[in-house]
Amino acid sequence: MVKKFLALALFIVVIALSPLSAAMVSFLVIESGQLRGSTISRQVGLWEDNLSDIFFESGHIVSNAPALQLPHKPEEGFPSEAERDFIDARNGGMDYFVIVIIDHPAPHNASIRLFSTSSPEILFEHTHTARIYGSLRDENEAIKNSIITLSAHLR
Repeated sequence: MVKKFLALALFIVVIALSPLSAAMVSFLVIESGQLRGSTISRQVGLWEDNLSDIFFESGHIVSNAPALQLPHKPEEGFPSEAERDFIDARNGGMDYFVIVIIDHPAPHNASIRLFSTSSPEILFEHTHTARIYGSLRDENEAIKNSIITLSAHLR
């Protein structure tokens, strides 16, 4: 009986002292091909909502920067327009920084880029190829699938 109690107590201590595997993730959605001050598109809301939901449901701590609108498509790799938000994420203790760049005009393809906050080098990149969806639900599911592909690369 004492051995069982000691084994159970040891098991509880090991579980209690195990580090949590939650990553801290910050993201930024950028609309390219849009003039600053234009109405934010529906795609921004879809991406922001789904990024928050999927990362949170996966057990990660999530924050986001306000969406940006740019008249041109940002350069490959780490866009200079995101530097301030990247620094804020790093200073806030985030582990990862995700940038989603939505192309305008339609179709709204998106480039999804994952960075570690320790370096602005791409850890993972995925292109979400938009198409004509039968419904908003179908579009939402396609976006979720692209985010799930990305979330598999968080440690």
